[in-house]
Amino acid sequence: MTTHTARKPLGNDTTLGVACLGITHPHTSGRVRALQRLPNARMLGAADDSPLLQPFCDALGLTPRTKQEILDDPDVHVVYVHSKSYAMADLSIEALEAGKAVLCEKPAGRNAADVRRIVDAVERTGGILQVGYCWRYSPSVDKMQEVLKSGRLGKVLQVRAHGGCSHDEADTNHMKQPGDIGGAMFVISCHLFDRVIHHFGMPRSVNARITKFPGAMGPTSREDAAGAVLNYDDKIVVVDFFSWDSLPWLEAWDITAYGTAGMMSSRPSPSSYKIFDNGTVDGHREGWTEWSETGFPINWASKKTVYSPELAEIGNPVFFDRELSHFSKSVREGAPVVIPATQALNISTLIEALFASSAQAGSEVFL
Repeated sequence: MTTHTARKPLGNDTTLGVACLGITHPHTSGRVRALQRLPNARMLGAADDSPLLQPFCDALGLTPRTKQEILDDPDVHVVYVHSKSYAMADLSIEALEAGKAVLCEKPAGRNAADVRRIVDAVERTGGILQVGYCWRYSPSVDKMQEVLKSGRLGKVLQVRAHGGCSHDEADTNHMKQPGDIGGAMFVISCHLFDRVIHHFGMPRSVNARITKFPGAMGPTSREDAAGAVLNYDDKIVVVDFFSWDSLPWLEAWDITAYGTAGMMSSRPSPSSYKIFDNGTVDGHREGWTEWSETGFPINWASKKTVYSPELAEIGNPVFFDRELSHFSKSVREGAPVVIPATQALNISTLIEALFASSAQAGSEVFL
């Protein structure tokens, strides 16, 4: 096993070389295209045992390679880990130990134990690893963080958060991988818990009910709906998740914070927010503020392809472009990683606690 000192920034003059380890995740094509739009960067192939590798490479203009060829190539500075969840930890660790920076698709493994291995590898190698919670790059998320930090809402004592899984993806193999913490209530809800932890930190304890209703949606899908209370010392966050969202994008995804001086609701895509101020905080008159990035966004999920036959690939490029802009600064200039492996570990740890509480009929589980 090779141990490296902290990785030196690549600099802005070197052409950034990127290759894929794993291509079966539906976000892969979106991130490859984002890289192909990035100045002074190039894709240097992809590796996967899947028969979808050749169609993927044909469609994206890539060269099929072996994993070892990619790990041994000094011109590959960054590896995209976009495999199924069971391989994410091993591939990320191998890439870190080969001296590569890594952008690992969420949730970065099957469970918290997998992500803990990645966290340990980052610490051991001094490497760069970012986890692909790309919905964080919505401007409405940044605005909510700004408002919460400013005290504009007064004391925030209650929060409601909702998310869902659309396109009937809850019954696809992607949501039923062996060893995963759960189905859609893990693979998709993790985006929601990324935001909750980003805004409010980890809760002290949780109470949860995660349901599968007999005969409702077929025998093979995992969860139908979930509800949870996240208990903090100064607030409660009430979270609910629906596996069969009838809306095609992220229109139903919402976090609303209720404070003593106002409230704020924020949605990631189409990116929008609403703020009510009661007029008691200096600089903010009583009334509503509303903002929307665009009224006609490109579909988040677009269509199935020959290389993504089960799940629609991602059509909206905006989150991937913003994500890559930040990540490339980490690689080139040494900027802090926006979403490190420690955040992914917190998310998986929290979701495991929710399932543990549900298994005990909603009993309180402490973190």
